[in-house]
Amino acid sequence: VNEGVVLPTDLVIKATQEEVNFMNKRGLWLLASVKECFAKTGKPPVSVRWVRTNKAHPVGTDIRCRLVARDFKAGEKGRDDLFAETPPLEAKRILLSRAATQRKDGKWRSLMFIDAKKAHLNPKCEDDVYIDLPEEVGAGKGMCGKLVHWLYGFRPAAAAWEKFYAEKFESKGFKRGLTCGVVFYHPELDVSMAVHGDDFTLCGLEADLWKVKKWMDEWFEVKVRGVLGGSDRSQTEVTILGRTV
Repeated sequence: VNEGVVLPTDLVIKATQEEVNFMNKRGLWLLASVKECFAKTGKPPVSVRWVRTNKAHPVGTDIRCRLVARDFKAGEKGRDDLFAETPPLEAKRILLSRAATQRKDGKWRSLMFIDAKKAHLNPKCEDDVYIDLPEEVGAGKGMCGKLVHWLYGFRPAAAAWEKFYAEKFESKGFKRGLTCGVVFYHPELDVSMAVHGDDFTLCGLEADLWKVKKWMDEWFEVKVRGVLGGSDRSQTEVTILGRTV
């Protein structure tokens, strides 16, 4: 069910299998016994559940299925490992202002909107973390999964993702914000960027934006949601964080 709407069973089954296939291909976990889990952690494997939504609701159908760990406890507060930084709205406004301001050399900047797919599944899990495996995996009785990469729902996953992509961008010459760690600037390319979870908004000359996108292709799977002000003027708007640009 998605906001009171029943999802098509056949599409849910298909999307679920696609997610399982991706996780198997990604090598998200190693098969392990529940006995090993108890021996290493003193606890049973963390339970998981499927979160299924229609991303195109209410205008269309785009079923997404995500396996999420039940690692949170109700009422937990004051934990640094639950924190994932987000940029202030002003960071997006500054990017829009830069795109609307002509550079000193007479050129105009463009805006590029990029989504990172399966964001939290990219960073390595270096701890002994075990999960129950969904029945779709067919792991067998007494077996569980030892994580190789983090899974959605775990406390450290968001912070690990932030550290993962930040190191990648810094290796290419981006400077990270001092007071806000999810805004970046590349002084040589004159490319500014703000990151909100798995949404990347970049501002710069169009050729340089495609150069950065090529770097991102080497690090993780991405999708360009749109380019505003570029050579292809057919696209006139993009929706980001519930707002239309």
